Amino acid sequence: MSGVTTFTLRDLNRQPARVLEAVRKFGVAEVRTRKGEVFTVSPKAGLGARRPSKLVPDFEGLWKKQCDAGHISPPTREDERINRIIAGEE
Repeated sequence: MSGVTTFTLRDLNRQPARVLEAVRKFGVAEVRTRKGEVFTVSPKAGLGARRPSKLVPDFEGLWKKQCDAGHISPPTREDERINRIIAGEE
């Protein structure tokens, strides 16, 4: 592999941005361990900045699944107060 940048495991630990920048620039980088093992770092195909990310999960859908499964939400302070009134504690 000519033109492949080689880093040590220490470089990957202490300067990960430098290693990733080389991967972006050359498409691949090698990481060598003290034992002599060589690992290749490359970007995953199809993933990039253009891929839309879903940062916030669909809480409405999750809540609907839980309700359909029979789960109930924990009581709120208002619910607890109503329960105390019904029980005659307040």
